[in-house]
Amino acid sequence: MTQDVEGRPVVQLLAERPPRTGALRRGYRVGDVDLFFRHLEKALPAGRVASAQVRAVGFASRFGGYDVPATDALLSALEDALARRERERALAQEDRRPFDERRAALAAAVVGRLGESAGERFPRARGLRRGYRPADVDALCELLAQHFRGGPALSADEVRGALFRPRRGRRGYREAPVDAFLDRVVELIVTFGR
Repeated sequence: MTQDVEGRPVVQLLAERPPRTGALRRGYRVGDVDLFFRHLEKALPAGRVASAQVRAVGFASRFGGYDVPATDALLSALEDALARRERERALAQEDRRPFDERRAALAAAVVGRLGESAGERFPRARGLRRGYRPADVDALCELLAQHFRGGPALSADEVRGALFRPRRGRRGYREAPVDAFLDRVVELIVTFGR
């Protein structure tokens, strides 16, 4: 059995399913979630499952689907377990260069973005497209900068759970670059530690 050092076994996490919503509430489409978990269950014994796969997955929504917060919590636990497993395997290797190079590249990208001025860290949304309120994103970036300088630590779940109020057009940051940046931050925290 593949054991998660700091928590439940990865296999146990893959066997779990979140609760379903009521028939009149939206949740993640059951078939999509089940298919993804079956794929992971088959790929796990061959070592072909990466935390990045879990981090990047998205599901359609349907009435009566799997509860979104419960599903996201299960996926976060699974991502963290896989990331710890990846870290342990990399640290056990004689040649740690790929691990160290990935950590350095991620850290450089994150620190570079955090070094930008508030209000200018990310590209702005275009036209009437929805974006994130820059002040909300910049407030999180300030907390992250403190975190990476050795200040109060933030957990991956705190980063994952960050909420930003919407802003349209040039009044908001484009969502995709912000989301991609936060994915890198989560990877840096769960795979490489602070």
